[in-house]
Amino acid sequence: MGATQRENMDPAPYEVEFMNVVVDKANDLQVTDADSHFAQFAGVHPSKIKQGKLFLYDKLKPADRERVMQNICKKGARFTYMTMDLLDKKGTPLFVHCVGQNYEDSTLCRMTFADVSESRRRQEQLRAQAVEMNELINKGCCRLFGTSQESSRLRAYRLDELLHPDDRSAVFQAIGRAMAVGEEVDCECRVRVHEGEFIWCQLRAGIQRYEGECPVFHAVFTDITRIKAAEEKADREAQRMVSLFKNLPGATFFTGTADPLQLDLVSEDFIQFIGYSRTELFQLFSGNLARLMDENEAAAVAVQLRTGAADRRLLTVEYTLYIGDACALRVRDSRKVIEHPDGSKAFLGVLNVI
Repeated sequence: MGATQRENMDPAPYEVEFMNVVVDKANDLQVTDADSHFAQFAGVHPSKIKQGKLFLYDKLKPADRERVMQNICKKGARFTYMTMDLLDKKGTPLFVHCVGQNYEDSTLCRMTFADVSESRRRQEQLRAQAVEMNELINKGCCRLFGTSQESSRLRAYRLDELLHPDDRSAVFQAIGRAMAVGEEVDCECRVRVHEGEFIWCQLRAGIQRYEGECPVFHAVFTDITRIKAAEEKADREAQRMVSLFKNLPGATFFTGTADPLQLDLVSEDFIQFIGYSRTELFQLFSGNLARLMDENEAAAVAVQLRTGAADRRLLTVEYTLYIGDACALRVRDSRKVIEHPDGSKAFLGVLNVI
């Protein structure tokens, strides 16, 4: 949105004018009383209003007259609400919200009008800009799906036709959950752009329910093909690293420097050294050495390692691991701070029995 468009949005606050009248429902909505705002709006002197010279019927559009009368004459309705156009002294329509209050045991009704014409003008302005925005969005979607707006108008595209067969079930399950419990849809899927050619997209969507209408599905597709390719490459490299690390000699392991007792990778010799299977270590103990140590000693060792990481030096700490049936294993933990290509740091360590 350009600067000119933003300026045209009229973001400044505005005042809403109120006008009050009392009308007689039994006499063609004769105005029996009115405040100075309404008198000025209608162009009728207050004295003339007191004489019964003004009828609200004359200030309503012909198409609104019957509807207004039906609203304020509802049986048993003390209060009523409606919108309408009032004609000013020049015959110019003014859009208003109206609250009517019927007098008990009387044909009189007090009506309070709120001038919301400025609000409607701004809403219409927003709708016009929304149409322009939808046009831009639709162009973007058409480019994403490998078609044009002209082609899309000639043929209806079904969502299941655009999705990769392997992703359809997951996407429609996500949409079903959104319909059932009001969740937003946030998932990844492959979208067809040409015959046999797919791109990865992030699908974010919400279900809008409008009163008396079918739910409307609003969705945004974001092309994440490059991101997925980078993630897959990183996964392959990580898998190669895991395979390589498993075969390193000695009870070797990796941890981060922020949480130096939380294991990231361990070698096969480490698994044999610790006495637990890989599944037990990472599922039962969450890969956390602190859960195999005395609580106080674990806290002290963690502080010592974090302090040493800041100095970027070789570290050696000693502590006791409690393995199996309370078997105490005193170990020497030797570590080196290493730096990854992205600048982040990690610990490469080896355990030995003392």
